[in-house]
Amino acid sequence: MTEFNTSNTKLDPKDRRRLKQLAVVPLAFALAAYVGQVLTSALLSSQPLLLMSFNATDPILLLAAHQTEAVPFLIVGTARLFAPDLFLHQLGWEFGPATKDYLKSEFGPRSGFIRTIAALERWFPRVGWLLLFAIPGYPMCLLAGIAKMRRLPFIVVNLAGTVSRLLLIFWVSSVFEGPLGASVRFIGRFSLPFTFAMVALVMLQSSRGRKKNSEG
Repeated sequence: MTEFNTSNTKLDPKDRRRLKQLAVVPLAFALAAYVGQVLTSALLSSQPLLLMSFNATDPILLLAAHQTEAVPFLIVGTARLFAPDLFLHQLGWEFGPATKDYLKSEFGPRSGFIRTIAALERWFPRVGWLLLFAIPGYPMCLLAGIAKMRRLPFIVVNLAGTVSRLLLIFWVSSVFEGPLGASVRFIGRFSLPFTFAMVALVMLQSSRGRKKNSEG
């Protein structure tokens, strides 16, 4: 695996525009996850696939898996999880370590995203493919681009990891069908208070993120 270049490259205005163009899709999906979090109780019982298209975190996927069949679950889940990854890979490929410097300036050095990248970076040159298979999320896709992992191997490993994750979640949902069914009914029964709780949680998460960024 290619070693990382640690040079602190500055971005000119043209490069910054290009970086923002590539970043807009992953950012839009990240914001959609917050929308899906708020709409969980409204969509879980009636439109689980639509809920997944907004928010594809593991708890939502687990609940949605209980509400749908395997094939549509895999198709929608794979599309939702993989959609931002090519853009993140391209970001890292085009801008290298400067991408991390730019993101650090935008989000602050104490943001969870930046700290996750820093934690994974030391291992990526040695076991990058395995990490990408195991956790094909935003930080790993960005690091894969920075490390110049070629597009085809990146797609194959990423998709293999994504589909494996979804299959595991669907299997777990079948094993714990009873408790998940009870959870879905509970959320549906207390839909309004649950929605208010999700709004409060999203506001808290946003507030904590801004606080950490300002401290950084």
